Amino acid sequence: MIFVFVPYYDKWNAYFQDCLEDQTAKFHLIKYNREDTGEGWGAACNWFLKTLKTFRGIEDDVICIMNNDICFYKTLMAEGATVKHNEILISEGVQINWKDKSITKGTDTFAGRTFFMTATDFMASGGFSLPHYLADYDFGLRMAKKGMKIREMKHNIHHAEHPKNTNPWSMRSVNNPLIWTVFLFRHGRNRYLLKNLLKVWWELFIN
Repeated sequence: MIFVFVPYYDKWNAYFQDCLEDQTAKFHLIKYNREDTGEGWGAACNWFLKTLKTFRGIEDDVICIMNNDICFYKTLMAEGATVKHNEILISEGVQINWKDKSITKGTDTFAGRTFFMTATDFMASGGFSLPHYLADYDFGLRMAKKGMKIREMKHNIHHAEHPKNTNPWSMRSVNNPLIWTVFLFRHGRNRYLLKNLLKVWWELFIN
């Protein structure tokens, strides 16, 4: 069985629903409207993790976490079902340049728009420790340090861009300096740490 968890925030998109209905593999869908609770993406995923631990006999099953702002091919779930123990199957790899705090496509970690893990690995992962933005990058880096392989899926997934949150102190903001500070202390390279911290807080005042 594939358990698909969607921690969406706003409306349930019709094109996303169409993609789910076209899937060739069966799955169990779990919707979670974060707007009802006001929770961040990471906190919602942690709720899913705790819920999974109450299920029985799912050690050989697969979990998928995905956002509902994407379009995807009809064999996505079938490909996701091939994920192996100690592996994360991802839709979008991310490379972090610690020298100048930039994020591009690569293989360091991943964006959480869609990823698959075995239920066993996910329940042993420790969950997400950042609230929203950077929660997926942080999770991927921590899993890679534990020796898990990050592997990209064969086909592209298309996604819509969300409007940027203009309040830098919001837990949903891509520029929240507190979240970036925790992230950099946890993963940043020491030789660039001070430079990147100064950049984070300087960007707060010039934007």
